[in-house]
Amino acid sequence: MPDPRVSVLATGYNVEPYVREALDSVLSQSWTDLELIVIDDGSTDGTVREIERIHDRRLLLLRQEHLRVAAGRNLGLRRARGIYIALMDGDDVWLQHKLEQDVAYLDDHPEASLIFSAMRMVDEKGRDLGRTIRRWSGVLTLRDVLIEDVIGSDTVLMRREFCERVGYFDEDLEACQDSDYWLRAVLVYPRGLHGSSRVSALYRGRPGQLTQDQEQQERMWHRIMAKVRLQCPEELAAVKDLSQANFYRGMAAVAYEKGALPFALERFRRAMGCAPGFLLKDRRTWLLGSALLSAYFLPRGVHQRLEMWARKARGARMGLRRAV
Repeated sequence: MPDPRVSVLATGYNVEPYVREALDSVLSQSWTDLELIVIDDGSTDGTVREIERIHDRRLLLLRQEHLRVAAGRNLGLRRARGIYIALMDGDDVWLQHKLEQDVAYLDDHPEASLIFSAMRMVDEKGRDLGRTIRRWSGVLTLRDVLIEDVIGSDTVLMRREFCERVGYFDEDLEACQDSDYWLRAVLVYPRGLHGSSRVSALYRGRPGQLTQDQEQQERMWHRIMAKVRLQCPEELAAVKDLSQANFYRGMAAVAYEKGALPFALERFRRAMGCAPGFLLKDRRTWLLGSALLSAYFLPRGVHQRLEMWARKARGARMGLRRAV
C-alpha cells in the first residue's frame, strides 16, 4: 500500500467485548486514507481473536508482552507511515466524521501541531451517561496544561514532525503517561496544542481496580510534577494549588462514576483543601458536590432516580444544542 495520510494507533489489553466496535468505528470513518495499527498489549482473553476476524487491508496487528499503553504507543509510532498520527484506546468509539474534521483543521491551521476534541461518556454497554468531558476550545498554554487535564488522547490528531520533536511516551511511568506527554509537548510547541469543543468520540467507563489505579495515578502525577518543577519552576509555583485541586477533583469524578463513593468523597475533600475559592467558581465543582451529597445522604433508590433524571436533562440539553 502507498503511504497513507493518517496512521491510527489503537492500543488494547483484554478488551474482547469492545475492540470490534472500536476498530470498526475507525475503518468506517468518512476519511478513508488511513492505516490502522492495532497494538495488543499481551491480552489473555479473546481480544486478538476478535481483531483477526476483521478483514481490511488497512489494518496491521502488532503484538507485545504486557508492557502497558506507553510501550504500545511507542511501538506504533515506530511503524506509523502517515504524516498525521491519531491515538485511540481499544474500548472507545469514534464518531464517523472525526478524522475528516481533524485533518481539515490541521490542513487549514499550519500553526497547529495537534488538534483534540471532546468526548461523550458511555457505560460499558454503550449507554449514554449524559456527560461530556474534555471540552475545550482554542489554544492551550503551559498554564492551561498545568491546571486542566483536557486533552483526551482518544481524540488527538498530531503531525508526524510534532511526535518526532516531542519524542516517545515515557515507559517508566505506570500511569499518567499522556499528561506527561502533553506537558513536554507544550514546552516544545507553546502555541501548537489546539482544542475543539465538538464531540468526536465516545469514552467508555468500565469497572476496574479503582483503589490500585488511583493510588498509582497519584504517585505518577507527583513524579510528573517533580519533573516539571525542574523545567519551569516559576510557572508551576504560580498554579501548583490550582493544578492539584483540579487533579483531585478529576479523581473524585472518576471514582463517583465507577460507584466508589468513599474514594470519591475523600478525593473531593482533598481537592477542596487545595484551592476552595478556585473550585467554587467552577460549575463542575457544584455538580459533582451535589451528586456526592445526594449519594451519601439519600436512600440509594432516591439517589439513582435523581441521577437518572439529571442525566436525561443533560442529554436533552445536548440534543437541543446540536439541533440549534
